[in-house]
Amino acid sequence: MTSDIDHSKSDFSLLIEDFIISHRKKPVVLRGDKHYHNAYELLLTNSGCGRFFIKNRNYKIQDKTIFIIDESEIHRPKISEKNPSFDRFIIHIKENFLKSYFNNIESDFNPLYIFNKNIKSLKLNNSQYNKLKYITEKLIFESTKKQPGYQSIIHAYLLEMFVIIFRLTEKNNFPEQKVDSSNQKLHQIIEYINNNYKRGLTLKDIAQNLYISKYYLSHFFKKKTGFTVIEFINSRRIIEAQKMLTSTNLNITDIAMNVGFNTLNHFERTFKTINGITPTQYRNINSNNF
Repeated sequence: MTSDIDHSKSDFSLLIEDFIISHRKKPVVLRGDKHYHNAYELLLTNSGCGRFFIKNRNYKIQDKTIFIIDESEIHRPKISEKNPSFDRFIIHIKENFLKSYFNNIESDFNPLYIFNKNIKSLKLNNSQYNKLKYITEKLIFESTKKQPGYQSIIHAYLLEMFVIIFRLTEKNNFPEQKVDSSNQKLHQIIEYINNNYKRGLTLKDIAQNLYISKYYLSHFFKKKTGFTVIEFINSRRIIEAQKMLTSTNLNITDIAMNVGFNTLNHFERTFKTINGITPTQYRNINSNNF
């Protein structure tokens, strides 16, 4: 899976089938045009300062915070220039990895519950942070040593982590991070894009319908998300196209038109820029790899 974060800069990164765990201390390095993953993501911060755009608003980056990012959810961190260090653990998990184990055990708990909620960021107290950090370090240890039974232990630790996070999100008195007031306007813009990206959406259309100037829209959106409006629209279209490529038998041209591209060439060029492969290649490999 192509990532907007440069994996070559990782202090530690390990891939096991459809499970990736990383420990990174170096600053975020953006690469290419892809700002989402075909996997679920948990990001646990040890230290850092900045903001994290997820889905449709910004969250504060600080120490002892867990970020919960759904599959194919657009996101982008922006780290403070004054303090560019960003120490974090990152876990990417494919749905197949979860289903291969959790469907075979007797449990009333679905690990995907935590991603189905609309809670994207939780500030942890020392006890909660230390527990999740301990589990993450054990995941790294088991993934590295690969001793007999390590895959079962990895699943067990992941289940424990998911249950802990789920319980935190269920606590009525557990505060989700506060967000700045400008997020309301940002949410309004993104909601309009999400409702209209399948047609020939332009910067002018958005500005007129939200009663703001194109200049304000462009600068506000870029400042708050790190994306241009067109980058975001194209990412939203390509995410939908990927779903259609793997879940329907529609031809490439029909998919391009259905997600809002006016020409096949534009669609194929944008798709390859973001994913590094053509839509046909993506369909053939059925998005089984990161």
